[in-house]
Amino acid sequence: MSAEGNSSLKKKIEGEFPEQTMDVSNLVRTLVKSFLRSDSNYGAITDIKTDMNYIYDLVVRFIQVENMDIYALKLEDRILLSRTGPNFDELYSVIKARSTLQIKKDMIEIWDDATNKILHLIIVPVKKHFPIEYANTREKARIIEKISLMTWTPASP
Repeated sequence: MSAEGNSSLKKKIEGEFPEQTMDVSNLVRTLVKSFLRSDSNYGAITDIKTDMNYIYDLVVRFIQVENMDIYALKLEDRILLSRTGPNFDELYSVIKARSTLQIKKDMIEIWDDATNKILHLIIVPVKKHFPIEYANTREKARIIEKISLMTWTPASP
């Protein structure tokens, strides 16, 4: 398991989850704690070789039990992690100035920074930001469609 950054925007926490050889819940716990120790507000759990829903449920359950200020988002073959940085309002202003609003639905906004090929998913009431890189317009459209079809409601206390 390693935490490494391939851009200044996010750090990836990559790992395989062979259920036969490791305790998956301990590995998930290690990955989330590793993300917390990093200096990034964004993370991704990728290269999952087992049931994505199972891993996502473990991540969400661990975040809830530990009462962490982290949001997890399951998107295609990865789990994105976001925590609120102290400069969220400033970041949000920069995103709005440099990006084009694609969708505003329920409690989310999706902004497109076409120059850098990054979609900015903002969950407005909780001040969470998920930067999502895309390679081309087809992938961008697919990501926007998937996110727009999700149900977005405030979490219950």
